[in-house]
Amino acid sequence: MMGLPVQVWLAAALAASVALLLRGFGSYRTRQDRDALGDDPLLERMAHAPPAGQRVMRAILLAAGCGALAAGLTIGGVAEDVPEESDLQTVLVLDASNSMWARDVEPSRLERQRAVAAELALRLPGRLGIVYFAGRGYVLAPLTDDRDAVLMFIQTLDPDLVGQGGTSLAEGLRQGLDVLAGGEQVGRRMLVVMTDGEATAEAEAVQEALDRAVRMRVPVFAVGLGTSDGARVPVPDRIEEELESAPRARPRTAVIAGESWLVDDRGEPVISRLDEEGLAHMAQVTGGLFVLADEEGVDQLVDRLEQEGGRPDPGTGRRASFLLLAAFGLLFAEGYMVRRG
Repeated sequence: MMGLPVQVWLAAALAASVALLLRGFGSYRTRQDRDALGDDPLLERMAHAPPAGQRVMRAILLAAGCGALAAGLTIGGVAEDVPEESDLQTVLVLDASNSMWARDVEPSRLERQRAVAAELALRLPGRLGIVYFAGRGYVLAPLTDDRDAVLMFIQTLDPDLVGQGGTSLAEGLRQGLDVLAGGEQVGRRMLVVMTDGEATAEAEAVQEALDRAVRMRVPVFAVGLGTSDGARVPVPDRIEEELESAPRARPRTAVIAGESWLVDDRGEPVISRLDEEGLAHMAQVTGGLFVLADEEGVDQLVDRLEQEGGRPDPGTGRRASFLLLAAFGLLFAEGYMVRRG
């Protein structure tokens, strides 16, 4: 209860003070009437008047009960200006580059990205959009309330679906900002970028996209996929079969120890690493947040996005119910202590 808003504490204190003031005034009037009738010992024997200790306890219970009642009623109105439906607009920018096949996180970066994106889609309020990026950006879904469509695009995310290899983080950012620019210009707008942060020599283009995000007041929340140690990038068997007959340029591969891997121009396996520094910078300059794609990071990200979207504290209803229940108990106890004759 220590986290209650200040106005709740003020309402509780005011209600308790008023209750004590009225009880004190009532006791004063009662004292005058009793003095006119006789002394306290005689009244206690004949009229069963409550002793002084009981009167003090009843006053404390009354004040506490009125304070809890006022707090419970006030906390229910703290978020009264929050719309019933969130005006949050979020675009999930998903990495569809070949490095998502890497397995430095279980079961793979690609599967982890799908799982985290699906969880965000189910937990985030407001409207969602979907953008893929690899060598270029692709808008899969404009801002929509249709969670089924969003989840479908998330589950079908696959590097083999994009038509151009490479990793153009700048293109993903640009397409995501375009989607937000075409949406409603009210409420809060966010980009959630899920990637390992590797970009192919485009630092200037990424910075231009971040500058645009700052101008649009769109924070970028970065979800890091992979590890700083990195891993080699395997090529699934079905992809390897397609490479043999693919009419367009495909990634270089080589079979090492019985498994196909992406290789560079020298025939060495490509090592893909998480660029934590770059992703943290991207979030910092735009007022967003950088987290890793694990359970703790997702919880932290959802909490921050809900705050950005103006959502009420999910514990508000529980605290209000507890306070109202406490008020009922205290007031009932105060009435039950009335001495019966």
